[in-house]
Amino acid sequence: MTNHSQDNLLDLAKDFAQQGQKQKAIDSLEEALRMGFDIKIALELSKLYRQTGQEDQAYAVIKTVPDLFSIEQVLDEYEKVLAANHYLIEALQVRNLTQGELEFLVEAAKPSEQRTIMQQFRSSKAVTLSQYQELFKLDLPTYLAFAQSVLIDPLEDSTVKVALTEDLVKLGREEEFTITILGQNHVFVPKEVPMLNQDTVYKEVITAIAGKFHNRPSELPLYLAEANFALGKLYPCQKTFISNPDAFAKDLLNFLQKKPVYSYQKLLEKIYSKNAG
Repeated sequence: MTNHSQDNLLDLAKDFAQQGQKQKAIDSLEEALRMGFDIKIALELSKLYRQTGQEDQAYAVIKTVPDLFSIEQVLDEYEKVLAANHYLIEALQVRNLTQGELEFLVEAAKPSEQRTIMQQFRSSKAVTLSQYQELFKLDLPTYLAFAQSVLIDPLEDSTVKVALTEDLVKLGREEEFTITILGQNHVFVPKEVPMLNQDTVYKEVITAIAGKFHNRPSELPLYLAEANFALGKLYPCQKTFISNPDAFAKDLLNFLQKKPVYSYQKLLEKIYSKNAG
């Protein structure tokens, strides 16, 4: 629910928009949104971003809406934003995640733009979020082939591999993919893989670490971040490497605190090696 100041800014934005001063309308809505999130403000801002050729900004705004599917106006704007950005891959994820109930009309970018997207991704020393999102503009066969090439690249950052793997999971792909983990190739089927934070090994490791710091909550975020880093290095094949999550959690903490490690010394050395992909 909006407050009085937000209502005034909404009215001001509408006046500016009617006068054709869309940038001033955007400025008013951005200020209103900074005062607190509201779906009505987010929708108006997303629409204006689209109308002024700022599709990426429209995407960033619409994705802040907690539920994209339950409100008709939000769903309609979400589809328009995906179409404006040519985010075909995300549209296909929506179709899979809703079991075909939602099928958005979204086209991939032109082939020449797709080639540029892949070249820029490959030439980047550190992939940014915007560069990663550009991959959603690829057509499906190109996306799948490119994703496979990235997953087997031993030099690619593990966070990128986690993101790509989870996007393949969202697509519900049933074919086998190969991923290089700690220098070795492993095969997985995305449809059979959970998201990282929904995996049983992940949950058990995180729970075990959280239990160690119930009396020292200020230290917990640091070690949870390290656990996410370590498990991300092994995703989606954690079960291949970790048979005892409690022991792994204990050894991870000991390793980080430079204490004796028992069951997972070699694995942790590989995970934290500078050469580990």
